[in-house]
Formats: sequence, C-alpha cells, structure tokens
Amino acid sequence: MKTEVRICFDVTDIPGGPRAFLDLAGCGPDVAKVDEEPVLGRIDAWVTLEHADPRLPLLFGLLKQRSQRWFEWHEDRYNEEELDNAPLLLMSSKGQFEINGGVEWGTTFDLSGACPVCATGCQQTSALFVDGEQVPELEGQRAASTYFWHVLVDGGLAADLEASGATGLSLRSVYGVMPDKRQVQLRWKQLCSENTLPRMSPSTTGLDRERACEVCMRNGYVQTAEAPTRIVYRAADLRGALDVNQTWENMWFASIEPDFRKSILSRPWTIVSPKVWRVFRDAGVTSFDWYPIRVEDDGA
Repeated sequence: MKTEVRICFDVTDIPGGPRAFLDLAGCGPDVAKVDEEPVLGRIDAWVTLEHADPRLPLLFGLLKQRSQRWFEWHEDRYNEEELDNAPLLLMSSKGQFEINGGVEWGTTFDLSGACPVCATGCQQTSALFVDGEQVPELEGQRAASTYFWHVLVDGGLAADLEASGATGLSLRSVYGVMPDKRQVQLRWKQLCSENTLPRMSPSTTGLDRERACEVCMRNGYVQTAEAPTRIVYRAADLRGALDVNQTWENMWFASIEPDFRKSILSRPWTIVSPKVWRVFRDAGVTSFDWYPIRVEDDGA
C-alpha cells in the first residue's frame, strides 16, 4: 500500500509562472500537471505525491509563504496482491457511470423495522426502478451504480457472480421507467445482500458525518478527502461475514416526505470478499474503488 496526496491550487497569478514555482518544490511533469485553459477564471496546478515524499512539506511551505490556498485529497492505493489477500473489501463507486433510480422511480421498501424518523434500515421489497432515458449512458459497461449507490451489474456479470458461489449474494431485477410510464425490464441486475455487519470500530478513519439522524445516528456518513478511507472492524464482529454484506452505517443523510416517492433515503456501503472482487476484476470493471477492511484484535 502507498498513500498518495493530491494537491490542487490556483497558479493564475503566481510570479514567474507555474512551472518556475513547481520547480522550486522539485515537482516536474511526472508528478505535476497544469491546466491548459482557465476554468471559471483560474488555472489550476495538480500535484500528486506519496505521503512520505520529501517534496510534499516543501511544496506546502512554499504555498504558505505565498498565502496560497489549496485543496488536498489523501488516498491509499493498493496493489492486486493486497486486495486479493484482504479479509473483506469496501466497494465504492467512482461516480463515472451513474444513473438516477430508487424510491423516486417506484422502488418500494418495508419501513416496519426502520428508523421512524429517517427510514434508515428499511428493506427493499421490489425490483429496482431507474430512469429509463438514462440507461443508454451505461452502454458498454459491465457494472455501474445509481446516484443513490445501488450497485448494477450486467447479465453476464450477474451470472458469473452466481457461478462463483458467493454467499450473501442476492440479485434483483432492474426496470427502466420510460417517459410514457412503461416499465421495461433491463439486462441489468441489482447486486444486493441482506447480511448487515455490526458497527465499524471507532478506529475507522476517513469518514465524516453530515446531517446525521439524531434518533438512530446511523446515517450521514461520507468519505472525506482529509484522510484515507480505512475501515476497521473488531475481529469478533466479522465472524458472521459473508461474501456479500452491507454496512450498518449508511451514506449521506435522509429526508422523508409525505409523498414517499419524493424522499431521499440513505444507503449502506457494500462490503465483499476477495472472491467477489476477483469476479469484477476479471470482467474488466474499473468503475469502483476497493478498500481493504482492517481487523483489530478484540481480545476475544
């Protein structure tokens, strides 16, 4: 594993020009790129360095000297051997191939065991319904997601997942809702699991909270750019883990409206075993990030 830090800052008015400034920090074209055209009146430089690279503190020092503001992202990068040997992997969409879908389009849920305020923990009871007009945007992809983090796989990938014998796997049909209200069954399947893991360990880093429900305190989680995503579980809490699982924690906030179809529901992350990751890898899927789960000794 290596941890990368990506920095972005405006170089529009830097004396001497952006390349001269980057040269002071020893950041050549191998690690630094400068936008060719201004965007919203600014030209940005993008620098990607490993966390332990001595050029990183030098660059930060130069930016501070010039009272220059910057944005930074911290991300762990793993090789295939590390992913293959992980106990479990958190699956996160890169947002490259997404379409609208979910409750707004007619997907139904059982709220009987859910939080009475935010509906977190509700159970899906129907096929997944998506915006039929957006489906062509997924042409040529093997896997994708909705804006609300429902994982989609094409028919061939669904068959491969079933053939792998992955435990905890369930596949739901997907229908496109057309402008004339027709519901057209698609070649896609929704990847699901009803196996919910216990809470993550407090040692987990890289997650923040925004507008969390004050009753269940189960949602409002977001991945933050300020620290790498490092999901930690206690060893005892993973004894019931299957090949496909969902987290107790839910992403983003929820907003429940009198007309339920206008509601926003939070969603859990999907956590899978390397067996499942290998099926996605062998299918050439590149639209998801994979984060190895870390396990801490709980003394049990």
